Amino acid sequence: MSILLEGREARRRRRFKLSGRATLGGIVGAVEGAAAAGLSLMLSYAHDILIVLAVGATAGLIYGVLASRAARKFLAYADLRQPYALHAVLSWFPAAAIAFLVALAVSRWDLIWGRTFWGWLFITPFVLTILRIYLYRRIATMLARGQFQVERIGVIGDETAISQLRADPRIWQQGGQVVTDLILPEGMAGKLPVPEAIAAFARRCIEKNCQHVLLVGDLNDLEAIETIVDPCRPYALNVLLYPARGFERPKVDLVDIVPLGSVNSVRVLSAPLNDVGHLLKRSFDIAAAGFGLLLLSPLLLAVAVAIRMTSPGPALYRQERRGFNGRNFHILKFRSMRVMESGRAMRQAEVNDPRITPIGRFIRRTSIDELPQLINVLRGEMSLVGPRPHAISHDDELSEKFELYAQRQRIKPGITGWAQVNGHRGNTSTQDKIEARTLHDLYYAENWSMLLDIWIVLLTIFSPRTRQNAH
Repeated sequence: MSILLEGREARRRRRFKLSGRATLGGIVGAVEGAAAAGLSLMLSYAHDILIVLAVGATAGLIYGVLASRAARKFLAYADLRQPYALHAVLSWFPAAAIAFLVALAVSRWDLIWGRTFWGWLFITPFVLTILRIYLYRRIATMLARGQFQVERIGVIGDETAISQLRADPRIWQQGGQVVTDLILPEGMAGKLPVPEAIAAFARRCIEKNCQHVLLVGDLNDLEAIETIVDPCRPYALNVLLYPARGFERPKVDLVDIVPLGSVNSVRVLSAPLNDVGHLLKRSFDIAAAGFGLLLLSPLLLAVAVAIRMTSPGPALYRQERRGFNGRNFHILKFRSMRVMESGRAMRQAEVNDPRITPIGRFIRRTSIDELPQLINVLRGEMSLVGPRPHAISHDDELSEKFELYAQRQRIKPGITGWAQVNGHRGNTSTQDKIEARTLHDLYYAENWSMLLDIWIVLLTIFSPRTRQNAH
């Protein structure tokens, strides 16, 4: 108990109070933008000071805006697994391009392209990436310790729910603080306070600079919710429904409100990709898979010849797998074994598996055996990035062992995935391995972005963790 009290006192002494996450995101963006502007001073060795100031101001402003948007997205969950370092690099080059056009205009199209310019162009993103990694790690650590207070919250609910919410570390670890409450003796299902009392509570929240009011209840309390919300409408407050069972589960299922017909509907499950996301991901798949097949065609031909010459049987084989929305398809692979199992009944590969051919060990270890799946990508049966599809027999078995496993099929299977680049490749012989792979795949589906796909492709090529447990 004394340790908890000491930790609470430490948080109170070192707490930084801000008006909201947008403010903190803006501060982070301003710091990164100032760094981008300051690094432009290296151009002063070869250019007029007016040009340097124009470049610095433009690059700093544009990069700062992009950095602020990235910071706000990061602060939503303080999740360091997203590719924010890659985002820093990609944000720099449009900022530098616009700054360069400004420099050309200021110099009346008479600008020297010397070593100083190229040094500024390529050294700056390296420094900015290091700065972002440091800032985000530092902020994540401070949030976890409760040293930031970026949201003040008022709570309406029964006494037990309010006590649980005040004690929930997930609140202060995300920069929140419960500063006032309105106790409902019988909960939202019982007798509610009069509108005047609820309005007084809303005014108290305003006086304490609250951004949110949490109603602890359930969806079957819709009439009570309306009764509580109406007196709060005159005040600039976000009124949120916090499901009572949210104390028992690590994540709240409610997503947002969708206008449908003459009423608003609560969306309790959201598809991983919207129409724009589907278009972007499919365009990336077609372009990358087509280019990959063209570039790698000599290698694919050489591997096919080597397989035919070293063991009897075809170079390619087809195996039935379960894919997007539970639809089965036939995956293409280079044959790496002496057997060709259909996928309906098969045994997973093991360390020193005698079924694997000599050339098969090499192509499995280097993932070359998966390259024919670029054809599956072009067909639309797979994506470059997504959960790895398993054979039908394995899929059925794993679905029985872990109830969340089947949710992987909500997004197209991929040649590589978030689980693979984090070292969760290979067999799923234990419950821990099943759950680790599944949870990584579900994380990807829930947090998909085009940038995350690019990041996973880069990690697949360059990270040694991707090749862990390959056999």
